[in-house]
Order: sequence, then C-alpha cells, then structure tokens
Amino acid sequence: MSKQLFAIPLLLLSLLLGACSDEEEGRINIDDSAPAQVTNVVATSVAGGVTLSWDIPSSKSFMYTKVAYTNAKGTESYELCSKEHADDADKMQTTIYGFVKTEPVTFKLFACSVRGNNSGAVEVQGTPGAPNFAKVLDKITVDPSYGGIKVGYINEFDENVIVSVSYKSTSDASKSGSCKFAVSPKSQGAQFVRLTYGNDNQFITNEECEITIHTEDNYDNASDDRTYQVAPQEVQILDRSKWSVPGYDNNSSAATIGYDSQEAVGEGTSNGRVICMFDGSTSTFWHTKWKNGNDKYPHWFIVDLGSEHTLASIEITGRVKNNKEQRGEQIFVCTNAGATDPSNPNNWEWNDMGEYSFDPNNDAPQNIDLTNQLPKARYIKVYIGEKFKGSADNAMISEFKVYAID
Repeated sequence: MSKQLFAIPLLLLSLLLGACSDEEEGRINIDDSAPAQVTNVVATSVAGGVTLSWDIPSSKSFMYTKVAYTNAKGTESYELCSKEHADDADKMQTTIYGFVKTEPVTFKLFACSVRGNNSGAVEVQGTPGAPNFAKVLDKITVDPSYGGIKVGYINEFDENVIVSVSYKSTSDASKSGSCKFAVSPKSQGAQFVRLTYGNDNQFITNEECEITIHTEDNYDNASDDRTYQVAPQEVQILDRSKWSVPGYDNNSSAATIGYDSQEAVGEGTSNGRVICMFDGSTSTFWHTKWKNGNDKYPHWFIVDLGSEHTLASIEITGRVKNNKEQRGEQIFVCTNAGATDPSNPNNWEWNDMGEYSFDPNNDAPQNIDLTNQLPKARYIKVYIGEKFKGSADNAMISEFKVYAID
C-alpha cells in the first residue's frame, strides 16, 4: 500500500510515547476513543485529480483524517491529513493527483484518534478531470531534421511534462532507439531528437522512420501513444582527428589566441587541456585554470575544423558527475574567408549564432541546433560569459562534437 503523509505533526508521536510510559506519579492518560465521523464531504474535479473538502469533528480525541483510495496503478493508497491544517471554521481540504482516466474514484475518509481508532469511513465519489500531461500530447508536432527530428510542443500548464520518444526504421526494425525529455511549465518550443542506433550511434537518414510519442506525469502515468512517419535528413559527424585549437600549448595553463585558459597542472598529465574535448572520452575534460589561482569568467575557446563545412548542430557534454559548471554558452562561427589574420582571431569576421542554455545537472550530451541557420564555418568559437556562470568560477566540458550536412 502506498501512502503520503500530509503534515502529520510530531505531536502524534509524542502523545503516543507519553501514553505508553509509566511515571512515578502515575500514568499519563489521553483520550484515544474513536472520534465522530467527518461531515459535509465534497469532491471537486481538477486536472488529473480530485479536490476533497470536509468538516472535521469536534471530538477531543480527533487527531487526523485518513483518506483512502485506489490509485491509477490499482494500488490501495492513502493520505493522512493533520487536524492542525484545518481552517478557523474547522474545514479541511486536500487534492489527490495522479489519475489518468476520467472515471469515478471512491474515497474513504476516516476521522482518527492518535492510535487510529475511528468510527468508520465516510465515502464519497469524485471524478478526476482529464490530466494536463495528456493534453500536451494533442499539440505535439514532429518534423524531419538533419540527423533526426524536431518535436514541437506547447505546455500551457503549471506542471512539468515528460515527452517520451521511441523510433525505428520502417524497413529495418533493428535500427531503433528511444529517449525522453522534460517540458517546463508554461513553455513552448521544439526539441531536437537525434535518430541513431547501435553502440556506434549510426544515423538513420534518408529512410522512413516510425516515431511513437507519448507524454508522462510525475506519477509514472502515461498517455496513449501517437505515431508519426518521418524521414530524417542526412548528416555526418565531423572527424575530430582533423581538428585543432589555435595557439594550443600542452604544457601551459595560460591563455593563448585560441582559449582563455586550461588546467595543465592540477588535472594530471593528460587531462584538463582544451583538446580533451575531442578525445572521445567523458572521463577527461577541458577545465579552465584553477591550480595556483582561478581564472574568472568569461571563458572561451576556438575550434579549427580543418576545413569549411555547413553546420547542422553542435553537441556538448559537460563534466560528468559535476554540476558546478556553466549554465549556457554563445556560439560564433567564421568561414575561411573571414579568418583574415591567422595570428589574431579577435579581428576575424565572427557570425553570432545565438545563446543557448546548458543544464549542469545533465550528464547526457546536450544539443545546439543550427538547422535554422545552416552556417558555413571552418572555425567555431564558444563564448561563456559571466551571465552563464555556474556555482564555481570554472567552465568544464568533457566532449565537443559537430554535425554537418557536407
């Protein structure tokens, strides 16, 4: 049986212990008789739940109301509601969420003494309203993109919603995968979902895919599935062995023309450097200088892709199991022609691709979608300004990947 304790005060425990103790001057007695029942119970529908209100009894032995019901999973559940939360008119209220179906639910309300003695249940039926997370599914859209799909969403409600996406090639079901992403309250946008399969993350491109989507709430309830047919557009991951960083110095933590700093001492002989972002391992990472004094924000670095490409997206993975890093970044790109003076990137013709948020609590790769711009670029500059500072002075990135359409 699942249960939720709704503000039951320590008073219950202290009274119970007191009632069981013998003092030299006599036993402490409390009134543990069954209270009168609750009255005037009203059930009101809300999205995904039912609000219950009732009058508590005037019995001196009354301590709390137990509300018993069967949840959406078919499990017997209950909430305990302390009398301390009754209003001045002796009325109480609680809202029970987590329902999926709009079918009547029976609630049993017991007025209980400190040990749970009661005079039986007062029953009421309430019909949950349609849950909001299911309504979000009605406004989901799916469009093809380079190397994946864009899942459009509108969440008009004051609660988080989880969107679950699974996919497979219609011609080869072994090419499949799945992911989930969270949609914040009162938000709308489009989430890029990369369609890859296998241990080596091969792309499903230029072939029709079946996309299955449902939404979920915080109670592990799910909506019905909805299916879409989409053919992702072709994309390639760029070969990082051809990359470099202008002015890179393996033996120094100091700034160069290609980055504001790196940690070449405190993270070991093969870690902390800016090139650690290109080695294919999340156990190594770029870390701005901290040994012998922190370098403050802003932080930045430049990547030379070796040749010019049309960019579709950038993928950044933070330092794994460390949430002190940056909370966003600004992306600039430069073409071959724009890099007029190789020794002075400050004078290059940088094109601003915009600012992007970054979640330091997420260890998974985070995507920067450039498909609306599809910029030509040989050089990428990642600028992490003071506004994106995390809980420490340092920026950290374990992996940096770029996807292009040529």
